[in-house]
Amino acid sequence: MRKTHIDDFARASIVNLVRREIAKSHPELLPGIPKPIDNLRNASVPAGDKRDLLERILGEAGAATLLAVGQGLRDGDFDPIWRAAARARNPQQLFHGWRRLEGYAHSTNRLDMVYLEESQVDCRRYAVKGADAPSPSENLLICGIVIALLEIIGCRGVVCMMPQTNGRSMTLYERGAFTLPDRLGAGLDTTAWAIHWSAFEPKYVADNTNKREISIPVPAACNSETRRAVIQAANYLSMDFLRQWKVGELARELGMSQRSFQRRLREAELNFSSLVRGLRIQEACRLLQGNDISLAVIGFCAGFSDSAHFSRDFRAGTGTTPTAFRDALDSP
Repeated sequence: MRKTHIDDFARASIVNLVRREIAKSHPELLPGIPKPIDNLRNASVPAGDKRDLLERILGEAGAATLLAVGQGLRDGDFDPIWRAAARARNPQQLFHGWRRLEGYAHSTNRLDMVYLEESQVDCRRYAVKGADAPSPSENLLICGIVIALLEIIGCRGVVCMMPQTNGRSMTLYERGAFTLPDRLGAGLDTTAWAIHWSAFEPKYVADNTNKREISIPVPAACNSETRRAVIQAANYLSMDFLRQWKVGELARELGMSQRSFQRRLREAELNFSSLVRGLRIQEACRLLQGNDISLAVIGFCAGFSDSAHFSRDFRAGTGTTPTAFRDALDSP
């Protein structure tokens, strides 16, 4: 059976969102029965098929329909990738997660984001060396998804400006509505756009009352302050495995200096890297016991930088591979 890669899953996540939203307004554009792809089990969506679907929607339903697909994320989504994105605590974290997914997936079309100020970001779609350039339909879809996610996490007064090929620019999105030069968006330079917002009020608040069960090997000889600091640090880390914490950031969250925090970790016979790695392995074990999510997706959702690090660290920490661990769970 063909192995599933995170790129397949990411593509299936986008295609499922597109199919779900288009089925509401233009079901005739979907080939055959608009059945969702089971992206939790060996999802595979050829890039050409996704591109053909988007081109068909653009030609038949128009650019506004593609841009509006992202608004469907407001209804909530079981998909791990969209669910993680909606939990971003601020725009910077949202875009960091986006970059991390593109790197993990080895995406050939990517989104470059440059912050000009705290409430404005310039976005540019580009292809990695040797890959085909992203199509206007793909760019419009991604632009609409980014706008929706920013609003979902708490950005208010979102405005998107997109340049035109005549050297001018137009307001593509404002006050919850898209505006286009014509039905197909002719004359737009879809490879770039700027988004700004008037205020940010975070929508996601971690539920500290429902922490996951975690196990931290704190030596019995450690004093209560060290034990408390390590457990608190573990709780912060386990609330969001997609965030790439720095030791100084976590120390500030705990209300102590980086040096004091590192001393507490040493007293517990730990360091920051080993603490993070151990928690990620625990999360991977938890995910392996649940739904049949692909190993690539589990590695991403548990916070590993790529599949190779996931396999290596998991084996070092458990003595077995993720595949063997899952197979053992399924054995009678």
